Amino acid sequence: MKFAWDVFRHYLLSRRAGSLIRTVAWLCMCGVSLGVMALIVVTSVMNGFNDQIRNRLLAVEPHLIAKIPGVASADKLRTLPIYDFLKNRPDTQTEVFENQEVIIRTVDGLFQGAIAKGIEPGALGYIISETRKAAALNNKKSPTDVETPPADDPNMKLGAGEIFIGIDLARSLGIFEGDKIVVIAPEALLMPEGEAPPFERVVVKGFLRTDIEDIDDKVLFFGRGLTFKALAGSSSHEAGFEVRIKDPEQVDRLKAELASRGVESATWIDRNSALFYALKMEKVAMSAFLGLAALIASFSIVTVLVLLLTQKRKDLGLLMALGLSPKQTRWLFVRVGLMLSSFGIFSGLILGLVICYVIARFPLPILPDIYYETIIPAKVDVRFVLGVLFAAAVIAFVSADLPVRGITRESPAEALRAKRAKSQ
Repeated sequence: MKFAWDVFRHYLLSRRAGSLIRTVAWLCMCGVSLGVMALIVVTSVMNGFNDQIRNRLLAVEPHLIAKIPGVASADKLRTLPIYDFLKNRPDTQTEVFENQEVIIRTVDGLFQGAIAKGIEPGALGYIISETRKAAALNNKKSPTDVETPPADDPNMKLGAGEIFIGIDLARSLGIFEGDKIVVIAPEALLMPEGEAPPFERVVVKGFLRTDIEDIDDKVLFFGRGLTFKALAGSSSHEAGFEVRIKDPEQVDRLKAELASRGVESATWIDRNSALFYALKMEKVAMSAFLGLAALIASFSIVTVLVLLLTQKRKDLGLLMALGLSPKQTRWLFVRVGLMLSSFGIFSGLILGLVICYVIARFPLPILPDIYYETIIPAKVDVRFVLGVLFAAAVIAFVSADLPVRGITRESPAEALRAKRAKSQ
């Protein structure tokens, strides 16, 4: 190994190696280093963004939703055996919900469609608390430092005729806290002229900001059984069970249990499958392009070794003439190529991890408001890093072995003769 290090140091990096080989060797190491660093940093940042989205979704959305076909009454759902099964489980929190499509009309005559969601009295405080905790985690703060509303806070309870509305929906309609709005069912658009549709007047008690577009821009919350009784007969009205468990990643087990009882359900992953698929494909595409860039840089090892073996062909013949077998000669220069790539791989790894640590430890709020957070997150995936190291080692070995294999097949006499002929 010491001999391989001496060959690497004197034949590639010293002044006697020649400016061409020395320059190409340094470019090779820098290219591999930058490729590995970029791959780790970009992938870690994308993992951080995925975690932010996941935390936001879990703060607002239930982990599992179950609906009973043909049962649209919340009171009737409470009498079913499946409700007792879910309610009595120690690891679950089960509530009955109602959903329906509505049309909002403001006092200024503005109209917009929305989704009205009926929740239990204490559910609103839970949603606001979890949303603030998720925002604290995404901003690298401790959830214990977040001011959350107490369970008995009257401002977090919805009475009859009161609603909480998504912040973006309120902005688009110019709604302020305390404003009165009219809510009607979409079927009213198909009613004959002159016939008054069923409607309700409600008061905007507050706004909800989750930084999730589908909620902030489309949803309003009301107390289930207290508001929108006149709209309960709407064709879009539906009811079901919302279930939250301690470990959201284990929700598939509960889904399988419900399926064995003949109840179809959808997990939070199922309902956001398009979003997660898009994020996964984005991550795969970025990793593939950056991986190709690192791969191209790794193959520059071939150029370095070809130049080295071409210029040092006489030395190669002398080594084999002194008793070094072709196999030993081959492994000698393969180790030289691996050393060349190792400097680039491990320097890129260290730089990438240091940059990810700095990003995670000292977040910079430099992103515009169109993102979920204004900071750049970073989360290092240890398995991905190990995979990058393994793949880089394999590529480095192949890149070092290819040029050496052909040249070491020559006999020492052929190598010395070729060198002498060239000098003449």
